[in-house]
Amino acid sequence: MSQPHPIQRLSFSHGLRWLPTAAELMARQIGAVIGVAAIWLLISMVAVMIPLVGQLFLIVFTPLLTAGILIAFDQIGQGLRPRPTTLFEAWKEPLLRYRLVLVGLFSLAAMMAAAMVIVGWMTAQLDAETLESLAGAEPEVLVEALAGTSFGPGLLLAAAIFGLALAAVYFAIPLIAFGRWGVARSLGYSLKAMVINWLAMLGFGVALILVLMAFMIIAMVLMAVLSLALGEAGAMLAQIPILIGGMAIQVLTIGAQYLAFCQIFGWTPGPEEDDQTPPSQDPPDSLSL
Repeated sequence: MSQPHPIQRLSFSHGLRWLPTAAELMARQIGAVIGVAAIWLLISMVAVMIPLVGQLFLIVFTPLLTAGILIAFDQIGQGLRPRPTTLFEAWKEPLLRYRLVLVGLFSLAAMMAAAMVIVGWMTAQLDAETLESLAGAEPEVLVEALAGTSFGPGLLLAAAIFGLALAAVYFAIPLIAFGRWGVARSLGYSLKAMVINWLAMLGFGVALILVLMAFMIIAMVLMAVLSLALGEAGAMLAQIPILIGGMAIQVLTIGAQYLAFCQIFGWTPGPEEDDQTPPSQDPPDSLSL
């Protein structure tokens, strides 16, 4: 896939089916997927315990870990059983590691730019004397001082910056992992594919919202039941399945990302081949291998 393939324009219904089809792929090798996800969960938990540095680590290295999950789904599509260490598959190749870390740094820069826009917009509406008085103030004082501040335009601009960055990164990761593309080329082509397939991505967004709503309802019911039965211990115990469920949804969305990449860019599971041809105008929803 070193040469660009024609980007397929998919429908709203295709996007709706990515999550259910990803769940079918996961079910083929659920034990292997659990092993890969467990390592990611452990890494995330350790990183979160390290103030600031841990969060920055996760942002920068998430593209590398995401590539590992994508490779795991590709192996499942071939009928193979991914090993837990598949999560670090992209790390083994220096060129892939370098490019995917650059994508992570791009994501970090976009998040910082969006945050700076919000802060700049807020501070522009306050005079120097007010800003000086708010230095080191309690949260209640800050909320009161910012009560008359207009957040709308600043938030919209920040959301636009973050959204464009997310669109550029979304397919850049598989393009680098499977196609061995350069960073700038992958980011640009990913953004182009997202614009062309905005309707399919809307369908995917609707499906994802429904899954998240169902997860939140189940989590609240579970927490309420365990809290009533076991008190504070039950509330703490409920965090375990909620944490596991959240990671399962994250892996599921990466599976949907893999399917979207396959259908939009014409990728088929297996080693890279120069003669891979784009799918038909109505790509299949599942990978029957």
